[in-house]
Formats: sequence, structure tokens, C-alpha cells
Amino acid sequence: MGLGMDKCCCLIPLRLGTFIIALWFFIIYLIDVVTGFMGSNAVTIYSGQAAKAWYYIGMIFAVVICVGGLFGILGSLFASRKFAKTFSVVAWTCCVLSIAKYLVSLIIMVVHRDELMKSCRRSGFVGFNNNNVPLSQAVLTDSSYYSPVRYPGTLNANATSAEQCQSSVQTFLVAFGVVIFLIEVLQIYFAKVVTNYASRLRNGARHHRLHDQQIKDFEESRYHMSTVY
Repeated sequence: MGLGMDKCCCLIPLRLGTFIIALWFFIIYLIDVVTGFMGSNAVTIYSGQAAKAWYYIGMIFAVVICVGGLFGILGSLFASRKFAKTFSVVAWTCCVLSIAKYLVSLIIMVVHRDELMKSCRRSGFVGFNNNNVPLSQAVLTDSSYYSPVRYPGTLNANATSAEQCQSSVQTFLVAFGVVIFLIEVLQIYFAKVVTNYASRLRNGARHHRLHDQQIKDFEESRYHMSTVY
């Protein structure tokens, strides 16, 4: 992963790798934004229910990363030194925003785990088959005699028992923590690939300028020698 790296993932040329990385940032975070608006993104919905302001902040972060990926896709079609230098900054910015977005979301969900449980009991666990758009926190009785009642066409249509929700929430938080750690490590590697690509273009340009200057100096010396003789 150092400056001597000439391939992405050991087999993909750096320019193509940069394009794929830009595509990654664009597609992954576009899905994040769309599912967040639809109410099927558990991370966005649950962290937003616990801290409403964070819902909008997290969505803004995702949109910015998505736009950064789109910039990379368009720019990587041209082997431009200016683009590569700019996108290397964009890629690192995307990494920082991504880490902030998901780390803060995880902390919020862990701290407000009881609210997640109540929301799950009221409306079922959020997913593609169970959208949950309202960001208001669920208000349920703490009575041990309470059991969820399902009413079709309402927020309670997919109400779930406390035992099922406890298992779902615990599995979700652990899996989310592991997956996000792996994704952030991968994205840091991606940012290093883009940085290396920018360095290659910059060093290549220096080499060409030096080569051209050497040829120019050689031609001038030949000219001076011919005029002397």
C-alpha cells in the first residue's frame, strides 16, 4: 500500500482501480441515501429516531460522499493530474465523513438501545420489507403484561415481541460494528490507491519534463558546436 504500489488489489491497473473506487463511493452511498429516505435503512432510521438532528446530518454526509464518487467517475475518464490530485483529497474526505457518519450512528444506537427496542416492538425491525419513515420515538408501557398488537395499515402492522426484538437488535448492532470496521479499512486502502495514482501521474509528468529539457539541452549544445566549427 505504499508509494511503490502499481496495482489496485494486486491485479487492477491504478487508473481502472480509481474508476472502480469512485464507482464504489457513488453507488454505495447513493443506496444509503435512497434507503434512508424510504425508511428501510435501519442505521439511518434508528439513529435518527434517537437523535433527530443526526438523521439530517448523516444524510448530508452520505450525499456529499455520493457526489464525491460521481466527481471521481467523471474525472477518472481522463488521465488528468489535476483531477487525480483533487480526487485524492475527495477520497480521503469521503473516508473521514464515512467514519464519522457510521461511528456516531453506532454510538447513538448503542446508547439509546432501549429506544431501538421500543421502536422494534411497536413497528417491527426496519428493513426493505418494513419501512419506518416517522422519526418520532416509540412510547410504550413498561408493564410486563404488555404485548404487541398488530393493526394492518398502521405503524403497528409489524409489531414484534420483546424477545424477538432483543435478539434482532443485538445481532444487528454486532454485525453492523464488524461490517463497518471492515468497510472503513477497505475505504482507507482505496484512498491510498487514489493517492498513489495521483503521485504516479505527478512523477510521470516530472519525468517527461526532465526528458524534454534534456533533449532541448542536447539540441542546443549540438547547435552551438556546429556554429563553432
